Amino acid sequence: MEEKVSVRRLNFFYGAYRALADINCALYKNKVTAFIGPSGCGKSTLLRIINRIYDLYPNQRADGEVLLDGENILAPGQDVNLLRAKVGMVFQKPTPFPMTIYDNIAFGVRLYEQVSKADLDIRVEDALRRAAIWDEAKDKLNASGLSLSGGQQQRLCIA
Repeated sequence: MEEKVSVRRLNFFYGAYRALADINCALYKNKVTAFIGPSGCGKSTLLRIINRIYDLYPNQRADGEVLLDGENILAPGQDVNLLRAKVGMVFQKPTPFPMTIYDNIAFGVRLYEQVSKADLDIRVEDALRRAAIWDEAKDKLNASGLSLSGGQQQRLCIA
């Protein structure tokens, strides 16, 4: 099996408190992995490290290695925006952007690629279909993503 993510000697700190200690694990390409454990054991913290969302908060730091396709995402100089384009997270409470359903999908494409409106339309439809929300959203693409139900917002975030 091919490793997609490899975690080696990972430690994570909230200030001086070490929340994760010497974690080692592998996540394999095209395989489902479940992190199971009691509340507060570090499951979500580990996931937050893999897309470096902790960078947004003061006094949080990680050391060790987290390799994504062989590249250490914890190394200095990493483009975290590009990383987050590759490694997404959907939280229990979804957080779509405060923009239209269409723009929630098109935003990332516009940020990193220059495509025609026709190609962008195809990409938006494809993403919404793969996230199983196209049938519910196709007639209201100009409505706010925040107007969707909780489950629909989660699928929009997945798209």
